[in-house]
Amino acid sequence: GPSAQGWSPYNYEYKAPKKDYKGFADTKDDDMGYVEVDFSSVGRARTPGGRSPTAQRGDDGDVDWNSIDFDRVCHYRVEVTTAAVRGAGTSGRVELTFIGDKGVSKPIPLEYEAGSGPGFMRGATLPFRVVDYGDVGKLSKVEVRLIPELSQVGHGWMLEQISVTGEEKAESWTFKSRKWFGESDCGGISGPLRQLLTASTDKKTESRVAFAKGLASLPRVNLQVVTGAACVPHADKTKEGARAKMQREYGYAGEDAYFVKRVELARLDEPNGKDAGIPSEKKSPGATDTFVAFGVADGVFMWRNLGIDAGMFSRRLMSVASEAFGHDHDTSETTLETAALRGASPREIGSPEALLRIAFEEVTAEGIKGSTTACIATIDASYGVMRTANVGDSGFMLIRGDPGKREVAHRSPHQEHEFGRPFQLGHHSASDNPRDAMLTTFPLEPGDVIVMGSDGLWDNLSESEILELVEQSFRSTGYQRGLGAESRAAVNRASGAVVSAAYAASMDKRRTTPYSLAATENFDMVYSGGKKDDITAVVVNVG
Repeated sequence: GPSAQGWSPYNYEYKAPKKDYKGFADTKDDDMGYVEVDFSSVGRARTPGGRSPTAQRGDDGDVDWNSIDFDRVCHYRVEVTTAAVRGAGTSGRVELTFIGDKGVSKPIPLEYEAGSGPGFMRGATLPFRVVDYGDVGKLSKVEVRLIPELSQVGHGWMLEQISVTGEEKAESWTFKSRKWFGESDCGGISGPLRQLLTASTDKKTESRVAFAKGLASLPRVNLQVVTGAACVPHADKTKEGARAKMQREYGYAGEDAYFVKRVELARLDEPNGKDAGIPSEKKSPGATDTFVAFGVADGVFMWRNLGIDAGMFSRRLMSVASEAFGHDHDTSETTLETAALRGASPREIGSPEALLRIAFEEVTAEGIKGSTTACIATIDASYGVMRTANVGDSGFMLIRGDPGKREVAHRSPHQEHEFGRPFQLGHHSASDNPRDAMLTTFPLEPGDVIVMGSDGLWDNLSESEILELVEQSFRSTGYQRGLGAESRAAVNRASGAVVSAAYAASMDKRRTTPYSLAATENFDMVYSGGKKDDITAVVVNVG
């Protein structure tokens, strides 16, 4: 490897170029619009003999082709994919450094015009072709550096992945990221501008099997699950007399709706547990498994212009999902996770994707018109597993850590066809389908906090602001991680605080919000202030 031969990512032999990098279109032999970048004057990784395998330039600045060792020339096809989440794009410049088993390259700018970023747009894949006059060998890592364009509204970039193909040896590598470089436009998340990515193997099936086996090996933890919810209608609807209805298991405000449902079932036999082989009638009385489901839906207001009750679809969708979870326990769908969780013959409480499908089919069968976004989660408290299904720009955030030091562990991305047009379930032919839901599975830890909300929450508060509100709500409660969940009063206080803060932000015309940043980026105009909307939040704490 590099270290054995005296190389390292920091052992460069730099050589100042005589002129700016050049980029030119290379479309003679292909129609993909690749760009070939000339790095003949760039220093390379030091070789064992101390000679730098770079092309030399003459007095006129042109390449001295006699100085090139053509056996070491390498051409790479590079495809850079920006994540398809709000605010992910950047107009900044990007540099790559290849790290292989024979050395390290000089930073390689990816650009179509010298000194200008190509515009890494949200959800887009940009192709490049680069030529390197020194062979760094089989790639193991790439260092990615973002050079922000300071004039742009947001300086962050969310990279999905980089694919590299070596033309001479037909070798391919994929470097997955899905991390922020710089500060996010829409959420208070930030990451370093320079990050090291490791080549990944495309073994999705093996990874899923390994993950399923990991779930199967989870011990019984019997988490406590405490929930709270709050909602408020759009400010203009409040003026018209609209009021929120908030109950422990169901509520709505405007076109928003939510549900929370808890089910206790007699404990199942565990193949290797203390109850293994013991007849049900001889088990200790009161032994139960706890399952909790909760969801948020946001109906599309514009249906009102066609005389359709825009909130009926979202309210009924949540009601049916709650009924299916509470009364129809045959709502499981076979997955690697559920199959592995309790052995060959598991009895499952409804998975979120199944609940979403059942509710959608029932609502459309009833002839209810309209459309809605929806996010549903289920928690198996016995083994500490949460599963989610999300369609559209409602979503959830997982907060983890000790009190006062909590961090955002995960945030579900917006699922949009384009800015302002989220995925949605409805009666019309252009409706998306529950099969389009983004599915996730998380092993939970004692102390975890889940915040689920409609887009009225996420458009007006950044993740760091929501995190701070949760910390403030749980402060001075005497809670210690691992000693049970917070009280219901504390969780209700947290949901109310989040909704109240989002409502205040929606009314502030000068505030910088996730929506104002995203709108500025997408509409090519300066936008400030919050976004008036119905706002719903469900807060869940496990311990």
